[in-house]
Amino acid sequence: MAKIELTPDQRKAVEDRGGSLLVSAAAGSGKTKVLVERLFRYILEEQCAVDDFLIITYTKAAAAELRGKIAAELSRRVAEQPDNAHLRRQLFRVYQADIKTVDAFCAALLRENVYRLPPIDGHALTPDFRVLDEQEADMVKQRVLERALEDFYAGMDQRRRQLAETLGAGRDDRALETLVLELHRKLQSHPYPLQWLEQVRRDWESPPDDLGQSPYGQVIMADAAAKADFWAGLLEQETDAITDEAVAAAYADRLTETATQLRALSAARGDWEAMAAIHPAFRRMGAVKGENAEKEHLQAVVKRCKDALKKLSAPFDTAQAEHLEDLAAMAPAMLALADLTADFTRRYQSEKARRNAMDFSDQEHYAIELLLTDDGQPTDLARQVAGRYREIMVDEYQDANDVQNCIFTAVSRQEQNLFTVGDVKQSIYRFRLADPTIFLRKYNAYVSADDAEEGQPRKVLLSQNFRSRPSVLDGCNAVFRSIMSRRMGEIDYGPAEQLNFGATYYPPRGDTAAEFHLIDVADTEDEHFDRTAVEARFVAGRIRRMLDEGYAVSDGDGLRPCTPEDFVILMRSPRSRLKAFTAALAEKNIPCAADESSDFFAAVEIAVVWSLLQVIDNPRQDVPLISVLRSPLFGFSPDHLAAIRALQKDGDYYDALLLDEGEDTQDFLRTLDSLRAAARDETVDDLLWHIYDACRCLAVFGAMPGGRARRDNLVAFYTYARQLSAAGKKSLFDFVSHLRTLLENGDAPDLSTRQSAGGVRIMSIHKSKGLEFPIVFLCDLSKRFDPRDVQEPVLVHPELGLGTDRVDWERRIRYDTVSKTAVALQLQRESKSEEMRILYVAMTRPQEKLIAVDCLRNGRKRVADLAAIAGVPTPPEAVASGRCLGDWLLLPLLCTAPGAKLCQWAGAPAPALTAEDGGWQVYLWENPTADASAPVGDGVVLPDSASAPPFDSAPLEWAYGHTRAAVTPGKVTATQLKGRAIDEEIAQGAPTRRRAVLFEKPKFLRESTALTAAERGTAVHAVMQYISFRTPPTAEAVAHEVEALAQRRLLTSQQAAAVDCAMVARFLASPLAERIRRAGHVWREYRFTLLTDAALYDPQVAGEELMLQGVVDCAFETPEGLVVVDFKTDRVTAEQQAQRAEGYRPQLEAYALALGQVLEKEVSEKLLYFFHTNSTVKL
Repeated sequence: MAKIELTPDQRKAVEDRGGSLLVSAAAGSGKTKVLVERLFRYILEEQCAVDDFLIITYTKAAAAELRGKIAAELSRRVAEQPDNAHLRRQLFRVYQADIKTVDAFCAALLRENVYRLPPIDGHALTPDFRVLDEQEADMVKQRVLERALEDFYAGMDQRRRQLAETLGAGRDDRALETLVLELHRKLQSHPYPLQWLEQVRRDWESPPDDLGQSPYGQVIMADAAAKADFWAGLLEQETDAITDEAVAAAYADRLTETATQLRALSAARGDWEAMAAIHPAFRRMGAVKGENAEKEHLQAVVKRCKDALKKLSAPFDTAQAEHLEDLAAMAPAMLALADLTADFTRRYQSEKARRNAMDFSDQEHYAIELLLTDDGQPTDLARQVAGRYREIMVDEYQDANDVQNCIFTAVSRQEQNLFTVGDVKQSIYRFRLADPTIFLRKYNAYVSADDAEEGQPRKVLLSQNFRSRPSVLDGCNAVFRSIMSRRMGEIDYGPAEQLNFGATYYPPRGDTAAEFHLIDVADTEDEHFDRTAVEARFVAGRIRRMLDEGYAVSDGDGLRPCTPEDFVILMRSPRSRLKAFTAALAEKNIPCAADESSDFFAAVEIAVVWSLLQVIDNPRQDVPLISVLRSPLFGFSPDHLAAIRALQKDGDYYDALLLDEGEDTQDFLRTLDSLRAAARDETVDDLLWHIYDACRCLAVFGAMPGGRARRDNLVAFYTYARQLSAAGKKSLFDFVSHLRTLLENGDAPDLSTRQSAGGVRIMSIHKSKGLEFPIVFLCDLSKRFDPRDVQEPVLVHPELGLGTDRVDWERRIRYDTVSKTAVALQLQRESKSEEMRILYVAMTRPQEKLIAVDCLRNGRKRVADLAAIAGVPTPPEAVASGRCLGDWLLLPLLCTAPGAKLCQWAGAPAPALTAEDGGWQVYLWENPTADASAPVGDGVVLPDSASAPPFDSAPLEWAYGHTRAAVTPGKVTATQLKGRAIDEEIAQGAPTRRRAVLFEKPKFLRESTALTAAERGTAVHAVMQYISFRTPPTAEAVAHEVEALAQRRLLTSQQAAAVDCAMVARFLASPLAERIRRAGHVWREYRFTLLTDAALYDPQVAGEELMLQGVVDCAFETPEGLVVVDFKTDRVTAEQQAQRAEGYRPQLEAYALALGQVLEKEVSEKLLYFFHTNSTVKL
C-alpha cells in the first residue's frame, strides 16, 4: 500500500476508541485502507501484535488479499523503520494472525473444543470431523428426507394429509420435499433453528382472532395505507394540473372525491374493520366532446388507479371472519409442516454426527452452542476466546446473518471491542441468507462518533469516493436520491449517504457524462427483431466507435487511448444472453472475455464424455451413441454414419453398428466392450479417468482451440465424479441416473472453470462487486424481476413465519390466505430492495464512464406509464411498481430536461422537471439497424443513406504477408527436432521435414532377416520401459527379465534375442540408475501433446502456435526439480559422444519444455545416456 493520507472521516474511523464502532463506508471510500491503518495504529501506538486481532472477511480470497495487503504494508514500514524490532517481529506473526472467514474461525474453534459438545443420538463428534461439500451434503439430505417422508406417510393423519394435498394436489411429494429442504435452508440463518420452528408451531396452534393485531394484518394494512396515500397524492396532483375548463368540469370533483376516500382509508390503518368499511371508487366521469389530450391523459391515469384499487382492496373485500376461518382451516397443515421439518432437521443432524461430519452452517451453529448459554449469555469459553483479542474486526458486515452476529457478539465482550465496516447499500446476498437489517438496526440506532460517550456504540460515515470521476458520481446520486428510501431500498439516500468526489488525481475532461440509451424495438412487416441481438449489436458498435476514436482513460498521471480490456458489460444474469453479446463483439473484431461461463455441459469435451458415459451404461441410445461416434475421439464422418444406418434401417443404431465390419467400427466396439467391462468393477471416478486414458481425451481436446480450458473442464468433471463417488454414488448407473435427473430438472451442478483472458469482459453484477472498471456498459435493463419466489403454495419469511394457500377440496378451489398475502408482500418488498442495491453496485463500478442501455418493446407505452407516476423524489410506491432496473433509471430521468424528449416521443405529458439531472445524456433509438458506431444523435437514429464509395483497386493488389507461417506444419514431433521412431508413431499424420527417400527390399526378399539397428534400438527402449530398475545388475538377471517380457508379449522373440543384456546390466550398475532408484517419482515412456510457440520449429514464425508431440524415455523427480533422461543406442566412441549429444539438444529441450508445462514442475537437468559407452552426458 502507498503512503496513507487520511481524510478527516477516515482518520476518525481509524482513531476512535471506547466502544463498538460501525463504519458505513460507501462504494470506493477506502474501507480496506481504513481497516489496515486502524490495525497499524494499534501496533505502533499501543504496541499490540498483529495476531492480537481477529479479522473476519466473507471469502477465502478476500482473507488472502487482506493478509497480503497487511504484509505489504508491514514490509514498507519496516523498510522505513529498520531499527523497530517490534515491527520486524510482526513480519513473522502476520501469517499466524487470525485473518479468516467466519467458517474458518468456527472450524478452528470446534477442532479445539468439539469435545465440549454433547453427543447426538449416541454419536459424538471428534476433532477430525469432516466438512461436507455442497454436493455430498445435498445427497445426505436427500437420503435422510426420504426416510423421514416414509415415516411421515406411514403415520398419515388428517394434518399430514392436508399438508400433502396443499402442496402436491394428491399427485406426488416433490413439492413437499422441495419445501422442507427450502425451509430447512432458511432456518440456517437463525441462531436456534428448532426454537424458530417451535415458535412457528405456537403461532399456528393459536391463530389470531383479530387481524388488526396480527403480524399478517399489520403488513397488509401498512401496504394498503401507503398505496392509498400514493394514489391520493397523484390524483390531487393531476387535479391541480388541469387547465382545460371542460376537462375540469368533467373530472376534477370526481378525482378529488376518490382522493378523499383514499386518504380516509390510509387514516384508518391499524383497524382492519374500519379499513374494510371504506370502498374507494370513481364516480362516472363527465363527458368532454372531441379529441382532447388532457382528457386522454386523465383517462389513462384513472384506468391505472382503478387497477391499483382493485388489488389494494382485495384483502378487505373478504370478511375478517372468513380470513380467520381460512387460517384455522390451514393450521393443521402448517403444524404438520413444522413437525416434519423439525423431524428432518434432527435426523439430518444425527446422520452427520454418525458420519463424524458437519456442513458449513453446522460450524456456526455448533460455535454458538459453545459460546452462548441457553439465555444468550457468553460462556466461560466465549470469555476465554474474547480475552485473546484486542479487537474483533469484521469486513463486509452488511452481509452478516443473525447466526454470525451472535458469534461476533459472544467473542467481543458484548460488542465492546467490535469494529465493523460495510455498506448496506451494497448488501446483495440475501439469497445466501445475508440479513442487511442487522447493519441497518445499528446504523439507525448508533450515534455519531463525535457525540458518543465512553462505551456508547457509535458510527462513522465514509462518503468520499476515490474511485470514480464526478460525472459518474453525479449520475449515480441523481438516480438514488430519487428512488432509494427506507420503504424501497431499506435506507434513505440522503446527504450523508450520497457519494462525494474524492479522486482529485483525475485529470480534468468534459466527455465523461453518464449516458442512457433507450432503444425501442418493434417488428416491421419485413423483419422480426430479436431484442437481445439488437441490444448486443448496439453495444458492440458503441464500443467499436470508442476504440476507433481512441476514447481516453486515465493511466497514472495522464491519459491513454482505451483498449478492449477497459470495458465491462454488466448484466443482472448474463448466461442466456452471452451468446448474442459475444457474437456481436466478434462481428466488430472486439476480443471478449466472459466471466460468466456458458453451459458447462454444452462444452464439446463435456458433452462427448457425458454421451460416452451414457453409452457405456446403455449402448442402445441412438443420440448419445452417434454423438460419440461423430466426436473428435472417434471421428466417424456423416457419410460413414449414414452407411452404417443403411445396414439395418430398423431398430437401434447399435444393432446396425454391430453389422459393420469396418476397421474403425471394430476398434470402437472393442474399446466400448473394454470400457463396459471396466464399468462393472470400477467406481465411476476411476472409470472416468480410465476413459480419459483409453480415449486420450485430455490430449485430443487439449489440442483443440482453447485446449487449456477444455482440459480444465475435463478435470473438473472428474472431480465432480469423485465427489459423488465419495458420497455414495459409486456405480456408473447411479452417477448417470443422478446427473440425468439434475440436467432434466435444470439443476445442473456448477462446475465451470474460468480462465482469465483479454478483451471486453461480460459478467453478472454480483460478480462485479468489489471490482472497478474504466468504462461500464450496464445492459439488459429490461429484464423483469423474478416473481416466482411468491408463487409457491407455502412461503417462508424469517419474521412472519409461514404463509400458505387455502385448499378447499369440497369446492375444488385454491386461493391465498392473509398469511400468504402478507408474506408475499414482505418478500416482494425485500426482493425489490435487494434489486435496488444490485443497481447501486452496478452504477458504482465505473471509474471513467457509465453507459446504460435499456432495450425494450412497446417503449412508447412504457415511457407514458412511467411518466404518469414519475417525480423527484419518486414516491416509494411508484418505485415499487417498477418491473425492471430500466424502469428505475427512467423514473428520475423522465423528470430531467434531457429525458423530457422521451415523454414527447411517447406522447405523454412530462412530469415536473428538476434541475438536478446528474449530468445524464439521454439518447433515443428506434430499431437501430444502422451501424451503432455511427454518430450518436439526440433524436431517433435512422440508417445512413450515403452514396457508395469509389472503386478501390488496392484489394486486388494485396499479397499475403505470412507465407512462412503458411508452410510451417501445425503439428510436429520431438523427433523432427531430433529423435526416434516411437515419437513418429504418435504423430498422427504430422508432416516431417523432407529427406532423401531410400527404397529398401521388403523383408521377405532380403537374404538376412536380422533386425536393423533402428529396430534393435526399439527393442532396447521397450526393455527400458518395462524392466524393474531394481533388477540385479548382471547379464543373467537382465536376460531373465527380458525372457519374462517376451512371455508377456511385450517383446517379440526376435527382439528379445537382439537385446544386449550385458549392456543393460551396465546401465543398472551406473550412478544414473542409482539416482533413478532413489527418486520419489519416476515416469517412463511419458507421452505428451501440447500447444507451444512455433519458434521452437522455425524462429521466423515466432508468435504462431503448433502442436508438439513426443514420448519421454524417462524422467524422475529430485528436490532440485525434474531430471529428463533420453536413452541412446547409437554406436559412438567416447570422443564422439559430446558432439553427438549436441545434435540431440533440440529434442531434449523440447522434452524439458513439455514436462515443465504438463507437470507444472521445473526441469533442473537434461541427460543423455549412451549405452555403448556406458556414460551420461549432461546438456
